[in-house]
Amino acid sequence: HPHRGTNRDDDDDDDPAAADGLPRSNSWYVANTDWTEAESDADLRLRQRQLRGRKREIESRIRLMRNMEGRSAENVGVIVSTEGMELAPTSRALYAENVRNVCIIFTDIVGFSKISLELSPIKVMNMLQDLFNRFDNLCDVHGVMKLETIGDAYLCATNLLEDDDGDEDVVRDAAIRALGMAKDMICEARNAIIPYHDKSGRSFDDCTLQIRVGIHVGDITCGVLGQRVPKFTTCGTAVNMAARMEQTSKPSMIRATQDFHDLVGDAERNWSEKQSISLKNMGTVETYLLDPINSSKNYVIGGCGRSRSVSDSFLSIQCD
Repeated sequence: HPHRGTNRDDDDDDDPAAADGLPRSNSWYVANTDWTEAESDADLRLRQRQLRGRKREIESRIRLMRNMEGRSAENVGVIVSTEGMELAPTSRALYAENVRNVCIIFTDIVGFSKISLELSPIKVMNMLQDLFNRFDNLCDVHGVMKLETIGDAYLCATNLLEDDDGDEDVVRDAAIRALGMAKDMICEARNAIIPYHDKSGRSFDDCTLQIRVGIHVGDITCGVLGQRVPKFTTCGTAVNMAARMEQTSKPSMIRATQDFHDLVGDAERNWSEKQSISLKNMGTVETYLLDPINSSKNYVIGGCGRSRSVSDSFLSIQCD
């Protein structure tokens, strides 16, 4: 048991109950308990004031992140700057909340392991930079929040840190934006060149990337974690489900859960027939596939039919 400070234990002025001759309240004992034997009361109070000050500064940064708009908000939201702050080690998240109806998009590059083995490290990094820059620009176009990149994977979302108040139309709009983003990501990936060269040094400009995409909508937990480089992080079953949709998707296709499919509704009519897939620890899940390349002539949301994304001659190019 932590020992109680003797210098305050005899002072009844801090607790009205004790002043009336009644047993002391639990809140009094909490407030008057010395939890560190090595520190004096003055040192402990100073440390607590410092921690409260740091907490207020972190909270102000979170408010800034939530209030800013555009690309700057994205940059502030993903990595929380701690310049000028020295954060004390803590077992609690710097910021956390639960968010409902978030549309999560996962992508990764088809055959990335093989590609990375055949290219120099700098070429791999330049290739990823080109691809992710394209995706970052699409985030601005569709109003999507970039979350993070993990190797060749790109994670983004809609309706996260947005004020939807549970409005169904707002959530559906977020889903439509997410689907438009996913379709254009597939198209832009097919514009990103794999920097292959033959023995004479000639480049193969017709070798381009393909990605797989997974989408789900659900409730997540998000927050800022870490002491050295605090970072905005998302987690929860919905995030895992989106990742599973990506893992079971096909090249240049989008796999979505039935929840997401039903939310989009008749705004997209080119889905495949419903498919049941078995996922480890998740059971059987009803899903739908969408092929933005072959359905681009009839696209409703985004798609490769736009001349700015992919030309007609480019659509036929495949690089095995």
